[in-house]
Amino acid sequence: MDKVWDNSLSTLVTSNPQAFLDLVFPGTKFVRHHRNKLKGTQRQPDVVMEVKRNGRRFIINIEFQTYKDAKMAERLLLYHVLLWWHHKGLLPVKSYVIYLLANDTIAQPPLSWTAPGEDNEEDEEVCFRYKNIGMWKVHTEDLLQLGHVELFPFLPLTQEGARREIVEQVFDLLAGEQHHEIALIGFLFAALIFHRLKRDDDQQWLERRFRHMHDILRESPVYEWILAEGREEGEMKGEAKGIVKGIAQGVAQMRQAVVEVVQERFASLTDLAAELVATINDLDQLRRLVVKISTARGTEQARQTLLNARPQ
Repeated sequence: MDKVWDNSLSTLVTSNPQAFLDLVFPGTKFVRHHRNKLKGTQRQPDVVMEVKRNGRRFIINIEFQTYKDAKMAERLLLYHVLLWWHHKGLLPVKSYVIYLLANDTIAQPPLSWTAPGEDNEEDEEVCFRYKNIGMWKVHTEDLLQLGHVELFPFLPLTQEGARREIVEQVFDLLAGEQHHEIALIGFLFAALIFHRLKRDDDQQWLERRFRHMHDILRESPVYEWILAEGREEGEMKGEAKGIVKGIAQGVAQMRQAVVEVVQERFASLTDLAAELVATINDLDQLRRLVVKISTARGTEQARQTLLNARPQ
């Protein structure tokens, strides 16, 4: 699921970088994104943006971390130095880690390295200061007060947020069609925290809640859950068949999703949709088809979308 989280977080930051600046360093203003693939290396920080504060410009580097990483501080220092080097020291760098889930053993800043000094001299020391932000320490109301919809998916992860009423609030806040993609991410974060807390009743409630949401909200999590289930089964058995089974189930589920959306919105095209999806085995293509049909503005546009999806 790492790719799912990476893509989701990238979507949120790209949509509104200022929201995350208000979270990590209030008072800074977004200037522009910088490429996060560091030149001459295979290293790729999560977020690199140029900001300004009190007339000064600098770089903010943000890493998102779901679970504890024993080498997180060292990795952040490497990114920090490479970014400083890339900008030739003209733009100072500030670094942050946003942890999504609680862990009592997360390394705390600063990172300090010492080496023996010369005779009668103190030990030499390298001290790297950065900042950890644990979402479980953020008050739910404080995050709401920032007023950025791109931060609302994080509400279930906040100090008072792992509750059904907060998850319902997230769905209500993101109910508009323009927020569908962000609402999907909020659903994934809610599923993450309920699973982490081993709250089976809440997980079952969330799944039931999911079934009653708009069609466009259900295809992406179902797709990812099925793939994840297949991967886990394959890992437990030490066999690839779990993944294959997961993918096959995903194809079947996505085919059904296409037909159901068509039946609900354009009933006259149901037979055409059923005939078409039987010929498509690509999960991504089926997922895109669900989205296109869900947003089609009329029967003729929906018909053309289905015809264009026919395998060549």
